[in-house]
Amino acid sequence: MVHCLKKSYLKVLHELYSTVFGLVIELQMGTKISSYSSSQYLLSCTYYMLWFISLFWMSCSSTVNLAPSSPPIPQVNSLLVLPEQRSIPDNIRSVQFFSSSQASSPLVTARLGSNDRLVLRFDELSEISGMFRIHFSHRNKDWTQSNLPATWFMNTTNQRIVQGGSKNQSNSIPFHSYDIQFSLRDLEFLTSGFYFIHVSDYTTGIELFSLPFALTEQRGTLELDGETLYNKGNLGAAVDRIFAEFNFPEFVDMPVFDLSFQVLQDGFLPKAVLARGKDFSDEKVAKFHLEESQSYPANTRYYGLNLSTFSLSNQEVLEYEESDELPQITLREDFISFSDTPYTLQSMYGNPSSRITARYAMINFRFNPMGTGPNYDDELFVVGDFNQWSENKQHKMKWNPELRLFEAQALLKEGTYRYSYATRNGHDLDVIELGSSLTKENQWYTGILFYRDPNLQYDRILYIGKLQLSP
Repeated sequence: MVHCLKKSYLKVLHELYSTVFGLVIELQMGTKISSYSSSQYLLSCTYYMLWFISLFWMSCSSTVNLAPSSPPIPQVNSLLVLPEQRSIPDNIRSVQFFSSSQASSPLVTARLGSNDRLVLRFDELSEISGMFRIHFSHRNKDWTQSNLPATWFMNTTNQRIVQGGSKNQSNSIPFHSYDIQFSLRDLEFLTSGFYFIHVSDYTTGIELFSLPFALTEQRGTLELDGETLYNKGNLGAAVDRIFAEFNFPEFVDMPVFDLSFQVLQDGFLPKAVLARGKDFSDEKVAKFHLEESQSYPANTRYYGLNLSTFSLSNQEVLEYEESDELPQITLREDFISFSDTPYTLQSMYGNPSSRITARYAMINFRFNPMGTGPNYDDELFVVGDFNQWSENKQHKMKWNPELRLFEAQALLKEGTYRYSYATRNGHDLDVIELGSSLTKENQWYTGILFYRDPNLQYDRILYIGKLQLSP
């Protein structure tokens, strides 16, 4: 219908153009009636043509506006979610996203042109199976969208349709699980760099969430090193500085302008730091380092939560109330400045169970401030793998005056997770104040070597490396 209307509009427009420009030619040749009346006639036709063009484009615009569009991306106060990223909605749970070759990487990473697979798993809290539309977008090193059209970064159609979720077989709340795997060979990515995978509802076309990942070329060689500076951080805590030495490939002609280096602690992308220290004095070698003011805190630790089973036999569980639909579980209390084993390299999405019989439960977190009063009222949150390390009103801690504990509940699936308690320092979330050690702890860093393509003006990733700094 719309196509036919457009063809009719274009036909009429063509006739109008022919009439007007025919008049212009005839006026110039002096073959028409008087100059004044001809000009008036020409102006009338021109006005009519412009009005018709406006009507045509308004109709096209109205037609386009009737198509579904995603709402603006809400800004989330998060340690993990990027400003350009759409956070996971409440009806989507237990998200996992990783590459087959580096399942434990905090930054989802795959090698361009490899046999890697991107694996996306999630649950939709729904009694019926859904359909989803998936596409990818290429990003700059600051995660803004790059100028590359889809045909320049993918050699296949940038759209996949997913359906046929598995219905859960337990007596839990109703949900369907999806296990989606993309082979890089099938996707045929053409360029390295940062990417988002976007998941939209097939029926409405509205985007539900997006997740970041990186494609690297692993060209050249990158060596990472670090040093710990004691008594240099907040309240005398230790900090880590990272150093990099990159032997760059032959095609890099102007390293001073085109190469840059970014450091990431754990998987917290919004806190990534672009190294200010640079040295290009050696031939074919670029050196980078974090200046002291850019150092990362070296005392970060997190609580570990093993909920592989929902029962009182689980050492994490203090109280357990069975229910046909949603068990109620109270965890043993956590204490200020005391957390579990040091951080090990792992995904930022946790490890929820993929069993067809896995259940959900309402988990009650409890935090003991060690005798102090409710100093963090209205600005203390439980954050972790299960909520994208984000401030969420459902996960705000409430003071229990009888138990002298902070409490908050979260809906979790059987599995293993990491979490912490965050205060709000101004607008930013802070997990150091309450959940971290006072001494140097095991830390993991990711170094990313960018190359700004001088021809196409986009950020390639030449190399990604990882570094562990132990006490």
